[in-house]
Amino acid sequence: MAFEVYTSADWDVWDKQFRRYFMNALSGPKPLFLMGTKHSSGAGNLGLFSNIMHVGAHPPTVGILFRPLSVPRHSYQNLMEQKQATLNLVSEPMLHKAHLCAASFPEGVSEFKEAGFSEEYIDVWQAPAVQESPVQLGVRPVEEHRLEVNQTVLVVLQVDWVKLQGASPEKDGFLDLQKLEAVSANGLDAYAGMKPVSKFLYAKPGRPVEAVDSFIP
Repeated sequence: MAFEVYTSADWDVWDKQFRRYFMNALSGPKPLFLMGTKHSSGAGNLGLFSNIMHVGAHPPTVGILFRPLSVPRHSYQNLMEQKQATLNLVSEPMLHKAHLCAASFPEGVSEFKEAGFSEEYIDVWQAPAVQESPVQLGVRPVEEHRLEVNQTVLVVLQVDWVKLQGASPEKDGFLDLQKLEAVSANGLDAYAGMKPVSKFLYAKPGRPVEAVDSFIP
Protein backbone atom coordinates (compact mmCIF):
# COMPACT_ATOMS: atom_id res chain seq x y z
CA MET A 1 0.00 0.00 0.00
CA ALA A 2 1.39 3.39 -1.00
CA PHE A 3 1.81 5.96 1.76
CA GLU A 4 3.05 9.50 2.25
CA VAL A 5 4.67 11.08 5.30
CA TYR A 6 4.35 14.78 6.10
CA THR A 7 6.31 16.75 8.69
CA SER A 8 6.51 20.35 9.85
CA ALA A 9 8.93 20.98 7.02
CA ASP A 10 5.97 20.42 4.70
CA TRP A 11 3.09 22.14 6.49
CA ASP A 12 5.16 25.17 7.44
CA VAL A 13 5.25 26.10 3.75
CA TRP A 14 1.75 24.94 2.79
CA ASP A 15 -0.88 27.41 1.72
CA LYS A 16 -2.68 28.63 4.86
CA GLN A 17 -6.11 27.51 3.66
CA PHE A 18 -4.83 24.08 2.62
CA ARG A 19 -3.19 23.63 6.03
CA ARG A 20 -6.39 24.59 7.86
CA TYR A 21 -8.49 22.10 5.93
CA PHE A 22 -5.94 19.29 6.32
CA MET A 23 -5.36 19.74 10.06
CA ASN A 24 -9.04 20.14 10.86
CA ALA A 25 -9.85 16.87 9.12
CA LEU A 26 -7.17 14.83 10.94
CA SER A 27 -9.17 14.40 14.16
CA GLY A 28 -12.03 12.76 12.25
CA PRO A 29 -15.80 13.24 12.47
CA LYS A 30 -17.00 15.38 15.37
CA PRO A 31 -20.51 16.11 16.68
CA LEU A 32 -22.06 19.28 15.30
CA PHE A 33 -23.90 21.77 17.52
CA LEU A 34 -25.38 25.24 17.31
CA MET A 35 -24.67 27.36 20.38
CA GLY A 36 -27.57 29.66 21.19
CA THR A 37 -26.87 32.84 23.14
CA LYS A 38 -28.54 36.19 23.58
CA HIS A 39 -26.89 39.54 22.80
CA SER A 40 -27.30 42.40 25.27
CA SER A 41 -29.63 44.03 22.71
CA GLY A 42 -31.98 41.04 22.98
CA ALA A 43 -31.08 39.53 19.60
CA GLY A 44 -30.65 35.75 19.53
CA ASN A 45 -27.25 34.54 18.34
CA LEU A 46 -26.25 31.18 16.85
CA GLY A 47 -22.73 29.89 16.31
CA LEU A 48 -21.81 26.59 14.64
CA PHE A 49 -19.37 24.44 16.65
CA SER A 50 -17.78 21.03 16.08
CA ASN A 51 -15.23 21.18 18.92
CA ILE A 52 -17.44 20.17 21.83
CA MET A 53 -16.27 17.31 24.07
CA HIS A 54 -17.60 15.30 27.00
CA VAL A 55 -15.90 16.28 30.28
CA GLY A 56 -17.85 14.51 33.02
CA ALA A 57 -21.14 12.85 33.92
CA HIS A 58 -21.60 13.99 37.54
CA PRO A 59 -21.92 16.90 37.45
CA PRO A 60 -22.70 16.74 33.73
CA THR A 61 -20.12 18.90 31.96
CA VAL A 62 -18.88 19.47 28.43
CA GLY A 63 -16.02 21.50 27.05
CA ILE A 64 -16.05 23.90 24.13
CA LEU A 65 -13.01 25.40 22.44
CA PHE A 66 -13.09 28.98 21.18
CA ARG A 67 -10.55 30.28 18.72
CA PRO A 68 -8.23 33.09 19.92
CA LEU A 69 -10.06 36.20 21.08
CA SER A 70 -7.93 38.47 18.90
CA VAL A 71 -11.12 39.26 16.94
CA PRO A 72 -14.73 39.50 18.23
CA ARG A 73 -16.25 36.11 19.10
CA HIS A 74 -19.93 36.82 19.52
CA SER A 75 -20.88 33.45 21.03
CA TYR A 76 -18.08 33.70 23.59
CA GLN A 77 -18.90 37.31 24.46
CA ASN A 78 -22.60 36.60 24.92
CA LEU A 79 -21.88 33.45 26.93
CA MET A 80 -19.64 35.28 29.36
CA GLU A 81 -21.96 38.26 29.69
CA GLN A 82 -25.20 36.33 30.15
CA LYS A 83 -23.68 33.24 31.83
CA GLN A 84 -26.12 31.02 29.92
CA ALA A 85 -26.30 29.31 26.54
CA THR A 86 -27.86 26.37 24.76
CA LEU A 87 -26.23 23.64 22.71
CA ASN A 88 -28.46 22.30 19.94
CA LEU A 89 -27.56 19.12 18.07
CA VAL A 90 -27.67 19.57 14.30
CA SER A 91 -29.74 17.01 12.40
CA GLU A 92 -29.76 16.36 8.66
CA PRO A 93 -32.93 18.42 8.02
CA MET A 94 -31.25 21.37 9.78
CA LEU A 95 -27.86 21.16 8.04
CA HIS A 96 -28.35 23.62 5.17
CA LYS A 97 -29.51 26.36 7.53
CA ALA A 98 -26.96 25.45 10.21
CA HIS A 99 -24.03 25.84 7.83
CA LEU A 100 -25.03 29.46 7.25
CA CYS A 101 -24.51 30.11 10.97
CA ALA A 102 -20.76 29.65 10.45
CA ALA A 103 -20.72 32.97 8.57
CA SER A 104 -19.49 36.11 10.32
CA PHE A 105 -22.61 38.23 10.69
CA PRO A 106 -22.32 41.70 12.27
CA GLU A 107 -22.70 41.92 16.04
CA GLY A 108 -26.35 42.09 17.11
CA VAL A 109 -27.67 40.43 13.94
CA SER A 110 -29.81 37.39 14.75
CA GLU A 111 -28.64 34.20 13.04
CA PHE A 112 -32.01 32.72 13.99
CA LYS A 113 -33.65 35.14 11.57
CA GLU A 114 -30.90 35.00 8.93
CA ALA A 115 -30.86 31.19 8.81
CA GLY A 116 -34.59 30.69 9.38
CA PHE A 117 -34.50 28.86 12.74
CA SER A 118 -37.15 29.27 15.44
CA GLU A 119 -36.22 30.53 18.90
CA GLU A 120 -37.47 28.47 21.84
CA TYR A 121 -37.21 29.25 25.56
CA ILE A 122 -37.21 26.56 28.25
CA ASP A 123 -38.69 27.56 31.62
CA VAL A 124 -36.78 30.55 33.02
CA TRP A 125 -33.69 30.02 30.83
CA GLN A 126 -32.77 33.28 29.12
CA ALA A 127 -30.67 31.85 26.28
CA PRO A 128 -32.65 30.75 23.21
CA ALA A 129 -32.73 27.15 22.01
CA VAL A 130 -33.28 25.99 18.44
CA GLN A 131 -36.80 24.61 18.25
CA GLU A 132 -35.93 22.39 15.28
CA SER A 133 -33.10 20.57 17.11
CA PRO A 134 -33.78 17.04 18.43
CA VAL A 135 -31.37 17.46 21.38
CA GLN A 136 -31.13 20.72 23.32
CA LEU A 137 -28.87 21.37 26.31
CA GLY A 138 -29.01 24.31 28.70
CA VAL A 139 -25.44 25.13 29.75
CA ARG A 140 -23.56 27.68 31.82
CA PRO A 141 -19.80 28.37 32.11
CA VAL A 142 -18.02 27.09 35.21
CA GLU A 143 -14.33 27.17 34.19
CA GLU A 144 -12.18 28.91 31.60
CA HIS A 145 -8.64 28.09 30.50
CA ARG A 146 -6.46 29.87 27.94
CA LEU A 147 -4.21 27.42 26.12
CA GLU A 148 -0.71 28.82 25.79
CA VAL A 149 0.11 26.76 22.70
CA ASN A 150 -2.11 28.90 20.44
CA GLN A 151 -4.21 31.18 22.69
CA THR A 152 -7.43 29.26 22.11
CA VAL A 153 -9.85 29.32 25.05
CA LEU A 154 -11.33 26.18 26.60
CA VAL A 155 -14.58 26.80 28.48
CA VAL A 156 -16.09 24.09 30.67
CA LEU A 157 -19.90 24.19 30.64
CA GLN A 158 -22.20 22.61 33.20
CA VAL A 159 -25.36 21.07 31.76
CA ASP A 160 -28.43 22.24 33.70
CA TRP A 161 -31.15 20.67 31.56
CA VAL A 162 -31.65 18.47 28.50
CA LYS A 163 -34.63 18.35 26.15
CA LEU A 164 -35.08 15.43 23.73
CA GLN A 165 -37.44 15.39 20.76
CA GLY A 166 -38.04 12.21 18.77
CA ALA A 167 -36.11 9.70 20.90
CA SER A 168 -35.65 8.50 24.46
CA PRO A 169 -32.62 6.94 26.18
CA GLU A 170 -32.37 3.16 26.04
CA LYS A 171 -32.47 1.05 29.22
CA ASP A 172 -28.73 1.47 29.75
CA GLY A 173 -28.88 5.24 29.14
CA PHE A 174 -27.51 5.07 25.61
CA LEU A 175 -28.91 7.68 23.23
CA ASP A 176 -28.89 6.56 19.59
CA LEU A 177 -28.14 9.78 17.74
CA GLN A 178 -28.39 8.03 14.39
CA LYS A 179 -32.14 7.67 14.94
CA LEU A 180 -32.26 11.45 15.35
CA GLU A 181 -30.44 11.94 12.01
CA ALA A 182 -27.55 13.63 13.81
CA VAL A 183 -24.81 15.13 11.66
CA SER A 184 -21.06 15.05 12.26
CA ALA A 185 -18.48 17.48 10.91
CA ASN A 186 -15.49 16.21 8.96
CA GLY A 187 -13.07 19.10 8.82
CA LEU A 188 -14.22 22.68 8.29
CA ASP A 189 -17.25 22.37 6.02
CA ALA A 190 -17.84 18.72 5.12
CA TYR A 191 -20.55 16.75 6.92
CA ALA A 192 -21.71 13.16 7.31
CA GLY A 193 -24.38 11.13 9.05
CA MET A 194 -23.83 8.73 11.93
CA LYS A 195 -24.25 5.20 10.54
CA PRO A 196 -24.14 2.66 13.39
CA VAL A 197 -21.44 -0.01 13.24
CA SER A 198 -21.45 -1.91 16.55
CA LYS A 199 -22.29 -1.51 20.19
CA PHE A 200 -20.54 -3.72 22.74
CA LEU A 201 -21.14 -4.68 26.33
CA TYR A 202 -19.05 -2.75 28.87
CA ALA A 203 -15.46 -4.00 28.66
CA LYS A 204 -14.10 -6.00 31.60
CA PRO A 205 -10.78 -7.86 31.92
CA GLY A 206 -11.15 -11.54 31.12
CA ARG A 207 -14.56 -11.19 29.49
CA PRO A 208 -14.84 -11.75 25.73
CA VAL A 209 -15.92 -8.77 23.67
CA GLU A 210 -19.62 -9.24 23.01
CA ALA A 211 -21.80 -7.18 20.68
CA VAL A 212 -25.28 -6.02 21.66
CA ASP A 213 -27.39 -7.79 19.03
CA SER A 214 -30.18 -5.23 18.97
CA PHE A 215 -27.78 -2.55 17.81
CA ILE A 216 -26.15 -4.43 14.92
CA PRO A 217 -27.50 -3.11 11.55
